[in-house]
Amino acid sequence: MSCKPINSASVAVASSRLAQLPKPMQKKIGSFTLSAIWLTLFAYAEPQTNSKTIVNGTDWKDIQGNLIAAHEGELSRFNGVFYWYGSSYANNPKGLFRMTAGPVWNGVQVYSSTDLKNWTYKGVCMPRPEKGFGKLGATGRSHVIYNKKTKKYVMWYRWFVAMPASFLCVATADHPEGPFTPHGPREMGTSNGFASDMNVFQDDDGKAYVIYCDHSKPEEGGGWRYGIRIDSLSDDYLTSNRDGVLIFDKDCEAPAMEKYKGKYIAVASGVHGWAGSNTKCATADSPLGKYKRQADISEKKTWSSQVTDLIYLKESDTVMALCDQWWTPDKKDINKSRYLFLPLFLDSQTGKVKMEYREKWNPLSLQK
Repeated sequence: MSCKPINSASVAVASSRLAQLPKPMQKKIGSFTLSAIWLTLFAYAEPQTNSKTIVNGTDWKDIQGNLIAAHEGELSRFNGVFYWYGSSYANNPKGLFRMTAGPVWNGVQVYSSTDLKNWTYKGVCMPRPEKGFGKLGATGRSHVIYNKKTKKYVMWYRWFVAMPASFLCVATADHPEGPFTPHGPREMGTSNGFASDMNVFQDDDGKAYVIYCDHSKPEEGGGWRYGIRIDSLSDDYLTSNRDGVLIFDKDCEAPAMEKYKGKYIAVASGVHGWAGSNTKCATADSPLGKYKRQADISEKKTWSSQVTDLIYLKESDTVMALCDQWWTPDKKDINKSRYLFLPLFLDSQTGKVKMEYREKWNPLSLQK
């Protein structure tokens, strides 16, 4: 049983009243009375929520008491510490992002935690540039991996200008909290080199990959594609090898991938803007496929959210999804949007993946 600390003020009042009694009576009932007070206070103490329990469907605040602002983000883990990278829409309640909106981007935010529950705000690890690429337009979906050979933390992120001009860019740092130095756009494995929503994945052998949205119009004509592709990265993680392996043919964005029980899992949302979307899924035996598509793995439009990242947690042998609950609870301020941490399960017999909603759970000690 976990209880709140005993109210010291109540104990002090009881002790004071006992002291006002005649001394013979104090000696007679003193020890019994104080013992009874302690037992009563303990018995009626209110249960306290486990400090490591995630409570979905609520506002999440950092240890300073401020709302966490790391939207369309990613969770990384370095040297036992979790880092949450994402975007803040402070002073931009409507979520304006096109170049005509001006310099609205607030830089890449980063938080740290050792238990996924208690987060410390570490500041802006890559600020918006005062000039050049990234000053205007939407920069976000920042994802970080560590390169052991170069000893650099490598960030891939999206810089959206206007359709179809959306670039994937690279930055590096000597520490996961930054500061990250931008190195400019990279050409991807699409027909025109552009790409939008993206994520990165680092395999057990040290090789890395980027999974991204190809929104270009098909060469044979038609509307915007919004397919999902995977490219392998160079040994230093700074350049795409432009493999362009197609996972989802159309109508997808916000991709992520992870390895679990020998399978490579790729997920993505539908194309619904800042709104909930069921999560699409495909699996493969190698990072570049061939991928096998399966039915949507979530319910209720991923419980009114959009998937943005996957991370494997060795303590509970679980894959956890990070999701954005856009415009919840405030329809007038996107920066107040909430998040969900949700577990993914893989049936080793059928190869089927399923996402599950849990209102309260501890991702590091999941009871399956």
